[in-house]
Amino acid sequence: MTVAVIGGGVVGLSTARSLRRRGEDVTLIERGSIGQSASGVNAGWITPSLSTPLASPGIVGLGLKHAFDPNGALPIRPRLDTDWIRWLWKFARASRPAAYENGVRALLHLNKHTLDLFDELRSEGVNFEMHSAGILALAQSSDGLGWFTQLFEHLLPMGFPGRVEYLSGDEARRRDSSVGPGVKAAAHTSIDRHVNPESLLEGLHERITEMGVTVLQDTPVKSLSPARAKWSIRTPNETITVDRVVVALGAATNAVLAPLGVRLPIVGAKGYSIDLHDIDTSPCHALYLMEPKLGLSPYQNAVRIAGAFEVPASDERIPERRIRLLLDQVQPYLAGLTSSRP
Repeated sequence: MTVAVIGGGVVGLSTARSLRRRGEDVTLIERGSIGQSASGVNAGWITPSLSTPLASPGIVGLGLKHAFDPNGALPIRPRLDTDWIRWLWKFARASRPAAYENGVRALLHLNKHTLDLFDELRSEGVNFEMHSAGILALAQSSDGLGWFTQLFEHLLPMGFPGRVEYLSGDEARRRDSSVGPGVKAAAHTSIDRHVNPESLLEGLHERITEMGVTVLQDTPVKSLSPARAKWSIRTPNETITVDRVVVALGAATNAVLAPLGVRLPIVGAKGYSIDLHDIDTSPCHALYLMEPKLGLSPYQNAVRIAGAFEVPASDERIPERRIRLLLDQVQPYLAGLTSSRP
């Protein structure tokens, strides 16, 4: 069977690999370059410890509050648009306690074999950077870990296999010399990992190419339409006919599906990240900064700061003030952060 996978992010690449392992004839179509999408610029966290839906009790009120704060970590921006209003209404319903509880159980089940699957990639020869030191959550007040504490009180009775260790600020500094003097409390999770997402995408790209997947980069899909018992995909250079299609375009999925009369309840979100090089004291762990809700991922050649979650995403601009804010918010948590050269 011939299959086209539209989208070359981590979902598209992983889908292409799985289909090829089943013996299918696979073509992957990416509108840009592999590794340049949102899949390549996030924090790269593989975190069963954070197996909770974004839709959670109180999140809508918090998001609307942040909407009026230009520096808000999780702004939900009001907008007069029927699709957006419909999505927000469904999101609010999914935030009710019973729905949230079901979501936590579903994500725990979904993540049950996640770490094993990343080990499988390694054993298969996929080359990528991965770290297994866990997450160190940092707070500037002794009671600043409230959300983290509640999270594990919720997860552990459901059979979550990991554990969390609570530390004072001094204990955290002994554990990781990058932790600054302003940190008063910390929590260390046991099983979480982080990867360099660009290296993962590159490794998956190399692997599926070796397996015989045809990869078309810089190839936007102009249209997708049924053609008798098959599917016709029109690109700027050719028309491709296949038996099956997998659309893995994230927030852009509806742009391809809407002409077919299909509209999924997907709204784009927007975040920001920046890589710092030549840090004087690089963290040993992935760090979660509780108050500004930022993630830091130490890699072999950089430390990535990632944060903010703006819904809906209105454009792809990166305001300079947002990047400056990331750097300013990190300063109190790190010791000797004297280099901030991207």
